[in-house]
Amino acid sequence: MIKEHNYDRSLPPNKYNPLSWIHPKAKIGKNCWIGSDVMICENVEIGDNVSIACGTKIMDHDTSYYRVSEGKVQARHYKVEIGKNSHTGSNSVILAGNQDVLLGNNVIIGALSLVNRSFPSNTVIAGIPAKIIKYIGDQK
Repeated sequence: MIKEHNYDRSLPPNKYNPLSWIHPKAKIGKNCWIGSDVMICENVEIGDNVSIACGTKIMDHDTSYYRVSEGKVQARHYKVEIGKNSHTGSNSVILAGNQDVLLGNNVIIGALSLVNRSFPSNTVIAGIPAKIIKYIGDQK
């Protein structure tokens, strides 16, 4: 028999979106918007006026070594920072798998992108893995 799962009870309460999982120790700036089905881990700091689109995952850890070593190697945790006035596209993933990921101010992340390294301010990034596709302010 399949046990019914009550999704709402498995989520920690948060003031941003009841259908998103936000670690209580994550730091969220003022005037931020967070869509549904978003996951934000513990060592994440988000600046003011940031919008996090639906389905975005912001992960501060890598548990692959922990799994393949059968628990002999500890999971690694890193820092993720998103600067003010930034935007993540739908279903993008920010993954601090082997280093801190620091995103400057005014960064736009394209939908379905994988961000696994740091990027400077005033950039549009997209792709798997993400790369700079445009600088904000360029006329091209």
